[in-house]
Amino acid sequence: MEPLHADAYDWLYRQMASRLTSVGVGAVWFWAQIRRDDLIDLCKASPGDVLLTCRVPRERVLLSHYGDWHSALNRHMLVIELPDESDDDYRARWDLAYENVQSRILAAGHGPGAEYGHWPEDLRVELERSWEFMLDPRNYGRYESWQATTHCLQAGDVVRAVRLGG
Repeated sequence: MEPLHADAYDWLYRQMASRLTSVGVGAVWFWAQIRRDDLIDLCKASPGDVLLTCRVPRERVLLSHYGDWHSALNRHMLVIELPDESDDDYRARWDLAYENVQSRILAAGHGPGAEYGHWPEDLRVELERSWEFMLDPRNYGRYESWQATTHCLQAGDVVRAVRLGG
């Protein structure tokens, strides 16, 4: 776990604990769905690594939207794009949400680099509730990139293993 993103991973682990039937203290990351071209690019950049194809039962997997996961990593409010919203209008709403978070941190007597645990509790609850949106595939279109986390990978989950060339 990266110390910079410890708060996001802690939130993810809590979500896994409350939503999955499996238990554990860590998380194994997978691509659950990714565009073929993106997967090819990642494979080309990873010569010598092994690409696993796995089938993990859904009740052992927590899905999260790859792009929106960065809101949690960056401790930002997840601002959802509205239908037919222009890029400028979305950016204005995102900027307003960002400024609101920053002003609440400052009003609590902390600087912008304050540890997440020192932020006002109501702000942390609000941020984390906004992040829950990214955990439901029904909130997105079918061509999105999804990552999956599970507590453990079992040998029976692996369908295929391919060493990537270089």
